[in-house]
Amino acid sequence: MSIGSTILLATLAVGIICVAVSAASKRPGTTWSYYHFDGSGFVAGQPPDNGPFLAVQDRAVPVRLTRADTVVTVALPSGTGALAGICYIRNAGGRLAGGSRYTPCPGIPLTITSGKSVVVRTQTDESGFFVVGLPAGVYRVSSGAFSAEARVDVGTTTLSALQVGKRMVD
Repeated sequence: MSIGSTILLATLAVGIICVAVSAASKRPGTTWSYYHFDGSGFVAGQPPDNGPFLAVQDRAVPVRLTRADTVVTVALPSGTGALAGICYIRNAGGRLAGGSRYTPCPGIPLTITSGKSVVVRTQTDESGFFVVGLPAGVYRVSSGAFSAEARVDVGTTTLSALQVGKRMVD
């Protein structure tokens, strides 16, 4: 075999290996990532207590769990992403300083808008969490005078925390 043929075959082999490695790295993840709310934002991992948390996976509907639950995978509809989050009241001041940093708000009605158009109305579950599937875009999640902005991308989950009040006790 000539040197030119050997170089050509080696180049072809390297090209095939690079394409295979690139394709494997872009394959959607099949493992769940867990996030809990700590009173100021979402933190990776399950909470230190037995409180609820979110399980997130690319191209799957996020799931609110407790440690006793098992995750069931439901695919996101084609061309959509997910917006998941929590509504809470911040606890601060006086006798509450040593207690929980927040109180989740169950049953809070939420309006999700894009520009001036209402996209969906939903409400938080018994733990204050919400999950909605949406097309890619920028959205405003609001409840009364409180709101937060979130960007949703196709195939991924965006986490959002909406503070709907502040409890002060002295």
